[in-house]
Amino acid sequence: MMRQLFLVCAVLLCFHTSPGHAYDENYEKAVNYFKTREYRSAIPYLEKYVSGNPDPAGYYMLGYALYQLKDFARSREYFDAAFLIDPDFSSDKVPAHVGLSNEEERFIHDALALSGIRQQMAYYADIVIGSIPDVQGIMSKERTKQDLRTVIRDSFRQGRLDPALVSVFSKRFNRTYIQVVIQWLKTPLGRKISALEIKATPAQKIAGAASFEGVHAKLPEERREIIQDMERALCMTDLSIDVISQSLYEMLKGMQSQLAEHSSLGSAEIDALVGSVRSMPRAQLTRHILDLLSYQCRDLTDEEIRSAMRFSATPAGTWFRETSRHAIGDAIGKASRETGEKIGRSLVLRRLAV
Repeated sequence: MMRQLFLVCAVLLCFHTSPGHAYDENYEKAVNYFKTREYRSAIPYLEKYVSGNPDPAGYYMLGYALYQLKDFARSREYFDAAFLIDPDFSSDKVPAHVGLSNEEERFIHDALALSGIRQQMAYYADIVIGSIPDVQGIMSKERTKQDLRTVIRDSFRQGRLDPALVSVFSKRFNRTYIQVVIQWLKTPLGRKISALEIKATPAQKIAGAASFEGVHAKLPEERREIIQDMERALCMTDLSIDVISQSLYEMLKGMQSQLAEHSSLGSAEIDALVGSVRSMPRAQLTRHILDLLSYQCRDLTDEEIRSAMRFSATPAGTWFRETSRHAIGDAIGKASRETGEKIGRSLVLRRLAV
């Protein structure tokens, strides 16, 4: 009788726990909240769970919950912890009953979390701020400049840009390619490069660009050629010009839509300003990018750079590079349009108040 009772209890326990997980009250409570997508409520229980159980699935779930709440910095820390314990870990290893979003979204989420694309947006936000023209004298006052910078940084917050990034990856989704990319990003070299990109691109680093100005010219000839090959392969000068011109165009169109009859800012003037960006001297911008790459890759060997470029040239690498480029452009464009509309409304209110 006792043996039969034990077997019944064992069977019931199998229904209430996931494969590979011993029963844990904190884990079970977290799972219940995950099922209803109450991620904020799940986080405290997951934190308690992983503090006593170094489980990659627990770390991944915690990272996913933080990601859903737009806490991307902490989210990445827990994803890194999961991959550190199990380098081959993926969302497929999370128990099915947890109720994560669909497979496609999980793959996109993994790729974005591992690659550091979100953090690179700070670099492009800084480019946009530095390229705002003085249209109708709106940048003449320092207070106005500061107000505009605040508006732009708010529009370029990661939480605001994320839906556009995910949307483009969803439209261009390729299951085979994204799986290959995720596996490469989890290799030691992939993780090393992502970490260097994130470290090099925050706005405060770019603002202090003088610290690596002229770095490329001081390198040995072979190293300079490798960096130059990298810039050409990644089309970084073209990408930067595209980002600047697209952000400027969307921002000015957003302003125009709000100012209407209150402004002399017309389509011809907008096209002229954008055209001046596209025809800007490329040599100076390319030199800046070469300096940035030289500084960013300072801890990479020549062979590591060549290896990364070889992967970038593969079908999966090319898909990821092009998709990332489209995603960045789309996200920057939407954020810039929103910024322009905010600036336009602000100018209208100021003029009406005079």
